[in-house]
Amino acid sequence: MKESLGQYRTPDGKSLSFRKWQGRGDIIVYLHGIESNSGWFSQLASQLAERGFTLYGIDRRGSGLNHEDRGDIEDYNIFFDDIEDALKFVKAENAGKKIYLLGICWGALLAVNYALRKRISADGLILLSPAIYRRVDLSPVVKIAAKISSFFYPKAHFKIPINDRMFTDNKRYIDFIKNDKMRLRSLTCRFFNQIIRMETDFEAIKNKLLLPVVVLLAGHDEIVDNERVKKWFSGILSRDKAMRVFDGSYHVMPFEEDITPLVDCINDWVKEKEMSFESQSIKN
Repeated sequence: MKESLGQYRTPDGKSLSFRKWQGRGDIIVYLHGIESNSGWFSQLASQLAERGFTLYGIDRRGSGLNHEDRGDIEDYNIFFDDIEDALKFVKAENAGKKIYLLGICWGALLAVNYALRKRISADGLILLSPAIYRRVDLSPVVKIAAKISSFFYPKAHFKIPINDRMFTDNKRYIDFIKNDKMRLRSLTCRFFNQIIRMETDFEAIKNKLLLPVVVLLAGHDEIVDNERVKKWFSGILSRDKAMRVFDGSYHVMPFEEDITPLVDCINDWVKEKEMSFESQSIKN
């Protein structure tokens, strides 16, 4: 399925980029991970578009197609404002369509936090390998250096502590990510500080999620703490929640050689939501 490029405007005057795969049915808005960009979503998006969905792959401010201030953010709430602006744009283009927010890795953490805080809600959340709780972290020495730097040079960059083989064991995609010039390999120390701040703030509201949600975990994930994610999932208030573990899959499940089971799972879950919405509409 052919992809196109576009931009939406934010109130602070930025033009943020996205990729789009046009289908006929309801909408999936994709939030990428900490190092990646919407280009990593192409294979999964194309197959979902063939199932009828229209997909928007939103590149995060300072990432992917957005070249200004790469790997930097002053306040994590700016990301939530950007997601809200993206949803406004998507809703305006697709009046009457249901919109599902799909996040992978750190994008899933953004999706959950957005759903807990903002007014413009999606109709459901699809969380792939959600880094709500993570196994990777900066070394103690680098943490100290980043903390000191934040006082004198908050835009100093530090390498993200993830290596290529944590993403996938598929050689074709390992070569792809190694050669991806838009891959974000480092963050400013103030971005790292905002990650810690957001994770800390999340703990106070983490169980209040009410939206329909499906959590899809990779069985072989060296980045996400699956057991802690499962514990979080069991405690959320949503009455419409589902989880599946893809045994043997690595962190970026769209990089598996055969992603048909993943596509089927997402497709079937959304179709089930659509039937539920239709049933509720008839009753009302």
